[in-house]
Amino acid sequence: MAECDKTPSNTLYIEVTGSGLPEVDGLYVPSTAPPTKSDANVMSSIGYWNGKMAWDRADGKAERSPAISYSIGFTAWRICRLDGHLAYTIVCDDELPPSDREWDVYKMGVAPAPKITIHKRDPR
Repeated sequence: MAECDKTPSNTLYIEVTGSGLPEVDGLYVPSTAPPTKSDANVMSSIGYWNGKMAWDRADGKAERSPAISYSIGFTAWRICRLDGHLAYTIVCDDELPPSDREWDVYKMGVAPAPKITIHKRDPR
């Protein structure tokens, strides 16, 4: 018998504000990226990347999908710029991107690091 996927649907929304890159600010929705293998050789599923929830920009403008995701290799949450380069990161293994700690400016980011707000429903 095939094992059923028991992963709950990603129904959370993330709002990013106050970053040094206004292009990063905005609303992020549960990712709709098609299943693919990550660099860590983990098969993604709709709304998930590397076994954790993942989000796309609501306006669909980011070249990277998902635009907010978890990296197993770096044990970190990451946010990308519109061109897909990583801009902000926070090293932790939390189930969701932390909203109670300061994020770090990454290689292609600009200070200040953004604030993250997680919404249980679409705030629009």
